[in-house]
Amino acid sequence: MFTTVPDLEKILEEESILTHFQPQVSLKRKAVIGLEALSRGFDPESGEIVPPTLLFGQARDAASRLALDRVCRTKAVEAFAPLHRKDKSVMLSMNIDASCITEATRGSNHLLKLIKRCGVSPNNVIIEIIESRCDDENALMEFVRFYRKKNFLIALDDVGAGFSNLDRIPMIQPDVIKLDRSLISGVDKHFHKLEVVRSFVQMSNRIGSLVLAEGVETSGEAMCLLGNGVDVFQGFFFARPAPGLDAVPGMAEKVHALAEKHREQRTRHFAEEKRVFKNYDLLMLTMCHSLADTPSRGIDKALTRFIDTYPSVECLYVLDMKGRQVSDTLCNPSKLKKSRRFLYEPARLGADHSLKEYFLPVQAGLEKFTTEPYISLASGNLCITIAHVFYHKASGRHLILCSDMSREDACACYL
Repeated sequence: MFTTVPDLEKILEEESILTHFQPQVSLKRKAVIGLEALSRGFDPESGEIVPPTLLFGQARDAASRLALDRVCRTKAVEAFAPLHRKDKSVMLSMNIDASCITEATRGSNHLLKLIKRCGVSPNNVIIEIIESRCDDENALMEFVRFYRKKNFLIALDDVGAGFSNLDRIPMIQPDVIKLDRSLISGVDKHFHKLEVVRSFVQMSNRIGSLVLAEGVETSGEAMCLLGNGVDVFQGFFFARPAPGLDAVPGMAEKVHALAEKHREQRTRHFAEEKRVFKNYDLLMLTMCHSLADTPSRGIDKALTRFIDTYPSVECLYVLDMKGRQVSDTLCNPSKLKKSRRFLYEPARLGADHSLKEYFLPVQAGLEKFTTEPYISLASGNLCITIAHVFYHKASGRHLILCSDMSREDACACYL
């Protein structure tokens, strides 16, 4: 491991830069669709490898950053060119230091000239813009417009990282959105991370961008992401960076096995969900049947009895057909998050639910409706709400039983 401070000037003078490639994998296609070029320096005298953080950390001024960026770019394209001649379906993905894109440099066409010299098609090149660094937004936009017209693809890197500028998504309109590893790490175990990923996937589908997950290190992360709309992956789980295509051949079996495991797991998951929701339907019918014959003043007592009888129920309340709450909210006390009582508070008698997601479909004519999982404002837990219409004989009107069902025992990569 290189421990001394590298001589950046000498590295640049002798172009002592190595390019390694890390595959970008589509699980649905079961194929490598791209290679990200990752640069490492090496000491011209000792031959020791200089880690990227140490190498790029030495480029402290604009001139040295630009010089290093161009050497890395040149080495990457030159290393990719022979691979491109063998397989023209694989993309080259490489970082561009956005701080180097200024009014003085944006008209150089350095990258365009480089790929033409190396015989690489612009259609096969993805320019990754590091999202948190840019000194000249106007120059950046001119750069993006120019290279997009030349048929390059544009990616935003490190999206979801601590300093990411989300306003660049509508500004640049990227072809690829690369989700940062800080968001991907442990996504299969963290509901909030998963919801952020799902939001990016939903947005990307609508604006026509491809989502790529960086830093995938476990099969659990990969299958969770695949089950929630992500198809392209990059990370140590699939392959570590390596020269040329050295990392690719041994990956095919792993990709195939993971795709098959995903198929089997999703099949089991849907079968289990079918069983769970069948039980929910039976439970709701049982409670509605009992409430139909319960006098109005006895509804709260009946809801309390249901809470005591059915452990999967977190909260129960009854609405009229205008969305007004006509009972109190009865909750399982063992499932309330007491530490957040100032935030999570069950609704009271008379509360207006007319704009709630579970009420509007029922008002439109559905007999029952089930929400997607969400964090309940009544309990602070992950749950779903099931709304079911029943006829209340004692009052001679239709009412709606709403039940918050616990989903804390479900896998984070739900549904």
